[in-house]
Amino acid sequence: MEKSIEQIWRNGFLNEDLVIPKIKSLYNQKSISLVESIINKFKKEVLLLIPLGILIFIFNIILDNDNAIFWGFISAIPCFFWFLIGKKQVKSIKEIDYKSNSHDYLVSIREKINQIRSFNKRLIITSVPLGSLPMFIYTYFNQQGKTVGEIFGVDGLNYPTIALFLLIPIFTMIVVLIAEFLFNNNTKSKTLEIDSLIKEMEELTKNPLK
Repeated sequence: MEKSIEQIWRNGFLNEDLVIPKIKSLYNQKSISLVESIINKFKKEVLLLIPLGILIFIFNIILDNDNAIFWGFISAIPCFFWFLIGKKQVKSIKEIDYKSNSHDYLVSIREKINQIRSFNKRLIITSVPLGSLPMFIYTYFNQQGKTVGEIFGVDGLNYPTIALFLLIPIFTMIVVLIAEFLFNNNTKSKTLEIDSLIKEMEELTKNPLK
């Protein structure tokens, strides 16, 4: 696609009225294809929240608390809450009006992605501690007197029950790192493609056909 655009732009045609619509059409196709790819990646990331919620539920069962199923369900609720938010965010990207202008469309998409990324980071930093705190409070009182190793069935972890709360910042950092890794390997690469395409269109605008 890029080579086709460059060839059309550099080689040109005798009929300028034919060239400009053709170039616009190629950029429109490339812009739409790029955004569709971003949306598909985003959908996959949102779907990962479902197995994450299931893992949290299973983790609570491993803690062997009384009413573990109930508390496992409560602890997994934030993941399903994030899932609903993620679906709404995907929808907000889809609803951005194209307006037959690929440059403005990509700028709007880029702004929306940056807004979503910033919001999701804040959401993770606050939701993980708030979501896991009830589980650890209940485990602390239910398993009081046991060591962390006895609770998890791991030899060598002879720390008092209160040490469970140290897992909250650890879990938070792990989730933030995973989220950042996913963004850098998926969404960020696409935003860089958006930046590159926007820059290319702006350069072509500065150097119109003569």
